[in-house]
Amino acid sequence: MAVETNGDTGPPASRRLIPRTRPAERIAAVVLVVAALAIAGQFAWQEHHARAPVPGPTPASVVASATIGAVDAPTSEAIVGTAVHISGWALDPKGIRGVEIRLDGHPYAARYGIPRPDVAQVKTGYSDSAAAGFAFDGDFAPLTPQRHELTVVAVNRAATETVLARKGLVPEVALEQWRPLYVQRYGEQDTPFYIIPALSGIGLGGADELDTAYTEYLSPTFRVGMRVPILYLRTTLGAGRDWIFDPDWDIEKRCGERRIAEDSLSMTMSHAIAHKLPVLFTLNGGVWADAGCDVPDWDVNDHLEQDIANCQWNERNEVMPDDFLKHLTGSTDAPDLARSLTFNAYAAQNRHYKRRNLQAAARMVMAFARDHPELFIGIALDADTYLNPFFDEKQWYDYNPGTLRQFRDWLKSSGPYAGKPPPGVPDLSRYRRKQPLTLAQVRKLAGKPWRTWEEVDPPRSFPREGKPFWEDAWTHEWEVFRRHLVHLHYDDLAQWLGEIGVPKSRIYSSQGFIAPVATSFPFALRIESPSKNYDTGGMSVEGAIPRNGHLGAIVYGQSALNDIRVEGDANLFATFHQMDPGWAVGEFNTADFRTAKELPTYAMGYRALREMFNYGARFASPMAWNGSNGINAGEPGYVSFTAWRNTPLEDALRDFAVAHAYVPIGARLWTFGSSRYADPDGWTALAGATVTAGAGYIDATPRNGEVVLVSPAPLALAHGETDLLILGLDTALVEAVEVEARTPAGAWIPLARRRASSDLAVTSAGLSVPLAWPVTLAVADQVRVLLRFRALADPVRIRHIALLPPATSR
Repeated sequence: MAVETNGDTGPPASRRLIPRTRPAERIAAVVLVVAALAIAGQFAWQEHHARAPVPGPTPASVVASATIGAVDAPTSEAIVGTAVHISGWALDPKGIRGVEIRLDGHPYAARYGIPRPDVAQVKTGYSDSAAAGFAFDGDFAPLTPQRHELTVVAVNRAATETVLARKGLVPEVALEQWRPLYVQRYGEQDTPFYIIPALSGIGLGGADELDTAYTEYLSPTFRVGMRVPILYLRTTLGAGRDWIFDPDWDIEKRCGERRIAEDSLSMTMSHAIAHKLPVLFTLNGGVWADAGCDVPDWDVNDHLEQDIANCQWNERNEVMPDDFLKHLTGSTDAPDLARSLTFNAYAAQNRHYKRRNLQAAARMVMAFARDHPELFIGIALDADTYLNPFFDEKQWYDYNPGTLRQFRDWLKSSGPYAGKPPPGVPDLSRYRRKQPLTLAQVRKLAGKPWRTWEEVDPPRSFPREGKPFWEDAWTHEWEVFRRHLVHLHYDDLAQWLGEIGVPKSRIYSSQGFIAPVATSFPFALRIESPSKNYDTGGMSVEGAIPRNGHLGAIVYGQSALNDIRVEGDANLFATFHQMDPGWAVGEFNTADFRTAKELPTYAMGYRALREMFNYGARFASPMAWNGSNGINAGEPGYVSFTAWRNTPLEDALRDFAVAHAYVPIGARLWTFGSSRYADPDGWTALAGATVTAGAGYIDATPRNGEVVLVSPAPLALAHGETDLLILGLDTALVEAVEVEARTPAGAWIPLARRRASSDLAVTSAGLSVPLAWPVTLAVADQVRVLLRFRALADPVRIRHIALLPPATSR
């Protein structure tokens, strides 16, 4: 490569339900409260930053104790191409020895000492301020087709180093390597994978810079948008207008010092149009939507909760004050979580207002979608739909009389479950039990001498000693019903959206799936899964998949890494994909709010994004655009699980965007890390061959000229999901290729019989191996690739392996 320096100065210069067991192992409910406040849209604003050319004047007597400086050009984070021009300034009270431009850690000297009168004018306390400028010009070609890390480092005369800027250097080939194959197979298809940072307070600057932050990384298969909470039961015209939804809500309305709501639907849509930002609208009327403060004159949820008939009841037939939990130890911003609306089918008022206001908001969203289809990602429903779990097993819910009535109907398949609902109650016959119970069977299950159905009552104690509650058959019936209630509520919300024309493909739930503690059972996959040894709040994976919509999963920490225990043999994301191929990640962060002081690494960000994409998530929404800023990591007030900007996770996203440019959604792509990180991505070698991971590649060393590469498992790859394997390697080194798939039973079945590499097509993405999926193969858990190389023992570098979805008809 050619690298030069010259004297050109350049231009001047935002909760979750956690399974637990014994009290000593439980996590205080305050953790749920604090974490969920971030999710509810209460993001930190104080960490917004503004770009300034040079800080204000420094008196001669006031000099910073460390290096200061800035990079003036380029202004964007990404540099596309291999040619680089960088300029800026740097000062240190000890003097600057030099400035280095480091590419993937390799240093190149910039020219330092360029006159900068603009700096000298305001930085009078430094002896070198008149010649504080630096510049660098160079061309780093050729570069591997990846995003490369470029760091600008100032070194003072005491050899102390200070990073002035980090940027991404992206050779054009990295953004174009998949393009010819994409155009050939998918034409102008534009169904991208979205990254949708959560944010709030658009009118207060909450979305500033998002529209331009990732411009250089966008492609037909990768887009950036925003997820904004619209509190459709809270932003209303008020009690005098029967709490009709107000799309033009005034965000300056307050309860005390706090804004009642920070966003309006009209402002969100206007900002999206003006800045061409796609939107996932979180239409939230759930427990978090009214948690900030009580304003019944505006919030119909707060109004309804004033009547205990509309609320969830505990096992002692009590309804707690909404602020009952505010005195939890450690709570710094206690929300109103103790009182929530009941989900039962007989709660006519709750259902009326929810349906009316949700549909009113959704009608406006659909008008927006018709006029701006490229800006409409979808609608996310009420977040964290639970039967109140926030009392940490000191109270259990829901024992509302209407819920008990519905429980009896469900047990015997009567009333709405028999297709005979009373007026104002929905027909629930599609949810009818396969085997309705008789009163005699119920008496036997419960061990109670009930004489009539009206006496039938769910369990109200949950012992851990003796026969634990999770082994009790009657408790299991109650638990299955509670899961059914949650599922039914998501079904209602999705159905109400469908009634006004929202397509199923654009409707997502918003349910939390947090890793259980070590002694807790994995959370329920199915509504009829076994009972758990903690209060589940009625949560299950199946119950979070609306009939008229898709699963929107909320995952943090190990859950976001796809590294938790689940029921069955599959991993978490494989399970999501199997149960709902149209699923999405409605909210995530690689930080865990239970261990918030542990800062996530780049490796965690890389793994999370790889797993989400490879198991078919339609989008992923990180927390949060206007949450904590990574530049303040470790400082007081920093909240790791709301941090996105300037974090390793955001950096991993940039590398992901480059690697996935023109890679269609539905593909499986393994890039073996990136230019700064090595990861075999779960691939191994058999029969004496070896695999060694490097920074964005694996070196496969054959034995007697052959390597058998085996993919990670389980792939949960269904019939018809792929028809082409891509090997990113030097095709001249390959003599022949063969591909097989492993069934869940363990048998290996051919997908591509041995073919000479000369018979296979080659593109800039690599060697294309067509796959023929046997009719009898429903699911593949693994694939293995048998490679015959021309050299018997020399390692062969593989940049990536991919499985592509079938080509679309042209």
